[in-house]
Amino acid sequence: MKTIAFIGSGTMGTALATAACKGIDPSEVVLTDVVSEKGMQLARELGCNFVMTNGEAIEAAHYVVFCVKPQFLKSVLEEVKPVFAKCAAAGEEKIIVSIVAGVETSTYVKELELEGKNVPVIRILPNTACLIGKGFILIEQGDSYTKQQEDEFRYILREAGGFDSLPASQFVAGTVLTSTSPAFIAMFANSLADAGVYNGLLRYQARRYALEGILGTVQLFLQSEKHLENLKDDVCSPAGPAMIGVKTLEDTGFRSSVINAVVDAYKRFDEIGKLK
Repeated sequence: MKTIAFIGSGTMGTALATAACKGIDPSEVVLTDVVSEKGMQLARELGCNFVMTNGEAIEAAHYVVFCVKPQFLKSVLEEVKPVFAKCAAAGEEKIIVSIVAGVETSTYVKELELEGKNVPVIRILPNTACLIGKGFILIEQGDSYTKQQEDEFRYILREAGGFDSLPASQFVAGTVLTSTSPAFIAMFANSLADAGVYNGLLRYQARRYALEGILGTVQLFLQSEKHLENLKDDVCSPAGPAMIGVKTLEDTGFRSSVINAVVDAYKRFDEIGKLK
C-alpha cells in the first residue's frame, strides 16, 4: 500500500488521518502541521508518523493531501514547489489530493508549475461526519488521474464513510450540500431541543429526543424510495400536530430560508477559492 501524507491536522485533516490509520497500517500515514505540538500529539494517538516540515511529508508519501485553509494555500504551495520539482526530476510519482474548498485542480498545476509533469490532482470534499466513519466524500471527476489511483485512494480512506464522484460542473453544488448541511442540521436540531425545553422537557431529554428523531428519520429516508414530500405526508394526519407545525414553518418561510442558505453558500465557495 502507498504512503499517504496530510498537510495540516485541523478538523478535516484529523478526520481523514484517523480514517487512514484505521484503513491501512498507521506506519504508512504521515502528518505535519504548522502547530507541531498538536500534530505530534495526534500522531501519538494514531500511532502514525509526524514530520516537522511540509517538504518532509511530501518526500515521504505517494498521496499528498492538502488540508489547509484556503487563505494559507498559496504560501504553502510556494513553500513546497521546489520539493515537487525535485521529486518530478527524480521520477518519483506524487498524487496531489485537495480538500481545500473552492480551489480548482488547475490552481495546483499553476502554482506548483506542474504543467507537462504528469502529476495527478484529485479534488475531493469530505464532511465532518468522517470523524466517526459516517462521512461522505465527493470526488471531482478528472482526467489527470487513473481509475486505479482513485480506487486506491478510496481504499485508503474507506473508514471515513461513503464516496461518490461528480463531473466538475456539478462538484461545487454537491459539495455545498454535503459539507454545509451539518451546520444547518445542527441549528435545526438545537431549535427542536429548545422547543422541547420550552414545552417542559429537561435539556438532556430534549437534546436526545430531537437527535433520535432526526437519526431515525434519516435512516428511514435512506431506505425508502418514496419522495421526501410523501414521507412528510405520512406523518401529517389531517389537522394533527405535525400538520399544524408544518403550516407554521411554511408561514415563516422555512423552505425559502434553507434554499437561500444553500444558494448563498454556493456563491461563497467561488469567493474563498480565489488565491490572494
